[in-house]
Order: sequence, then C-alpha cells, then structure tokens
Amino acid sequence: MIYCTLLNPSIDCLYTLDQFCSGATFVDTKSMTVPAGKGLNVARVVSSLGEKVCIRGIVPVCNLEQVTSFVSRLEIEADLIPVDGSLRINTTIVESTNGAVTHINSAGSSLNESVQYEFERHFKKGLLQGDIYCMSGSLPKGFSNDTYDSLIRYSKEAGCKVMLDTRNDALQMGIRAKPHMIKPNLDELEEYFAEQIRGVHHIALKAKRFLDMGIEYTFISLGEDGMIAVHGNDCLLCNAPRVNAKDTVGCGDALVGGLLVAMQRQFSFPEMCRLAVACGTSKALHKGPGVIDSNEVWQLMEDVEITAV
Repeated sequence: MIYCTLLNPSIDCLYTLDQFCSGATFVDTKSMTVPAGKGLNVARVVSSLGEKVCIRGIVPVCNLEQVTSFVSRLEIEADLIPVDGSLRINTTIVESTNGAVTHINSAGSSLNESVQYEFERHFKKGLLQGDIYCMSGSLPKGFSNDTYDSLIRYSKEAGCKVMLDTRNDALQMGIRAKPHMIKPNLDELEEYFAEQIRGVHHIALKAKRFLDMGIEYTFISLGEDGMIAVHGNDCLLCNAPRVNAKDTVGCGDALVGGLLVAMQRQFSFPEMCRLAVACGTSKALHKGPGVIDSNEVWQLMEDVEITAV
C-alpha cells in the first residue's frame, strides 16, 4: 500500500482574476478552497490512478472533521493525530490574461516538541514490509529539521520503500537516511548544491551525484520542460507534452503520485518516467491541487518523449 505523510497541511485558496495588482479590490467568481498540503495532493493523484492510499500525519483538532470527510469522499484512508492550532492558509492568484501566478503562503501554527515525539511513536507502529512511503512538503514549526531523517530510517528498517520530496535543511538531513527516491525541482537542486545549475548536462551531472550518496532514483522536475531522471547507469530526459496549462500549482506533487503508482506496479524505469510526467501534465490542465484525469494520463503517456542523456 502507498502512504503519504501530512505534517504541515493547509487550506488552499485559488483565485482566478483577469488581472491582479496591489491596492485594488477584486471580486473572484471562480474561487476554489480545499484542504491540501503536498502529502494530500500526492495522495489524491494516487487514488485517482486506482491505487489504495492512506495519509498519515497531524491535523489541528478544529479542522479534523473537515479534512477527514474531504479525503473520505476521495476514497483516501486517513490516520491522523489531532493537535492544537489551526490549518495554515495558502493563497494562489492566477491572472487569466497573462498566466502570471502569485503565491502567498503562511507558515502555520507552531507545535510543541512533544507532538513530534508522539507522531514518531505512532508512525513506527503502522509500518509494514513492502509498503511505499512518500514524505513530502515542509515541516511544521516546532519540528526538528531531521524529522524526515528519522522517519526514513524507521521506514527502511521495517522494509518499506521511501520517496522524499522536500527542500532546504529537511532535504539535506533527509538524504542522510538514503531514501530510495528523491524529487527536487531545479530551484531545490540549486539550493542543495548552493550553485547555479543550467543546461541538461549540468543538471544530469548533479543528479548523478545522488547515486554516490546511496539514492537509487533521482528525479529532477523541470516544470513544463518535463524531468531528468537517474537510476543506475540510466539518465533520461523526459520531455512533457505541450499543453495550454490552466493551473500549474501542484504539478510536482502529481508527478510524485505517478512515480509512487509506477513503483507500486513495478513499471520499468522509462515507463515510470512516462507515467510521472503524464500525471504532471494532466494536473496542469485542471484547476485545484491533486486534480488529474486518469484516462487523460494514459493518453498523455504516449506523447512523453524520452531520450538518453
């Protein structure tokens, strides 16, 4: 089974305006407000592709019913610990005239250190050999930067495979535990190596560095340009189909969802990449986090171009 951690959930508000500028008043007739967070976005994609998935994490007690009822409608299982505080609010403003996107993300409530210990104890009890875990997103205030490092080690000791998708210190420390898969985007790759990285071959060279660190699969998401993927002796450039994107928020999460399903179904490395890129592309065609069309995904897979680097 596939599990997604949800440690820093949010309420995502998407506003679509003809044009946005500061100091003005706007009325949006196409707004969307839903529970989200990277782990939940990934789980939505996994469920849409027909795989059983469960989110494991923490949710403020005042939002618990809202989140559990939402995921239940999406046929996503939930194993959530109620905590104090309230969900953070992430606001996205999309300008339909020029495609510009503005993000306003809140950090969320600060949690007591004891919450981390409670979650880790609970987390270890549910680990089963053969399961796949996705650990994605930022950590809540109050959690230590090595949280993912610990969760990855627990998971691997239990015989689980792990995908890590985060950034900054959480990525630096999480990699020490050698997850099976990582998926930084280009900005996160540059943050990790503290240098500007440009061009396919330069990106591929840096991606291969993770092999020496014990990472089996490295996927570098490149937005509308697709992905560079490294596994063993293979390094692939995966070009995404060209589409008229409606909402690019969460495309990386959709890509991760595709990778998890491909891993669960034991796809070959090239087919794993095709499914992932097709999921990211399908997400760009639909508004809302984690929203894809599964029939569309299988069609888009045929249009993903893969070349060796």
